[in-house]
Amino acid sequence: MPRAWFECFATFVLKLGFTATRSDSSLFVLCHGCSTRLLQYIVDRLRDEFTIMDMGELRFFLGIDVKRTSDGFYLSQERYAADILEHAGMTNCWPVPTPVDLKGKLSSDGAEIDNAKAYRSLAGALQYLTITRPDLAFAVQQAYLHMHHPRAAHMMMLKRILHYVRGMMSLSLHLCASSELTITA
Repeated sequence: MPRAWFECFATFVLKLGFTATRSDSSLFVLCHGCSTRLLQYIVDRLRDEFTIMDMGELRFFLGIDVKRTSDGFYLSQERYAADILEHAGMTNCWPVPTPVDLKGKLSSDGAEIDNAKAYRSLAGALQYLTITRPDLAFAVQQAYLHMHHPRAAHMMMLKRILHYVRGMMSLSLHLCASSELTITA
């Protein structure tokens, strides 16, 4: 069902003039300037085609807590991080100051771990956490390099990342408020 819905949605927004990005086929962009009138037109067309409900101010979406302040939005996945730690059985682990061991060199030697599926599941969960936690991106990317044949050292690397997450649960991503309708990277 989700795939059929997405296909319907994608077809519709493409008719509106949006284009799918090459880097993410679920991200659509429209390059026709920016105006409140254009935004209202798009919302009206979406309402004509789909059932849309205004659920009020955004507070939580796809595992991301959203807090709006006068200086912008704060996006946090603290609840999601707690769920990852609970799933891994590491809710009460000790925190560490960095997501990677700064002294050690990761070894590709050793026997493969017994449960590679659990490794992939945990790495995938941490990958989703990088949406609001860019401080984890490098360490999680390193874990992803070993998805097909994880070794004990790689599982230890994932656990190290979890120890770091435990100590930095309340970090959030700040999106600054701006009167301009442009995105700058």
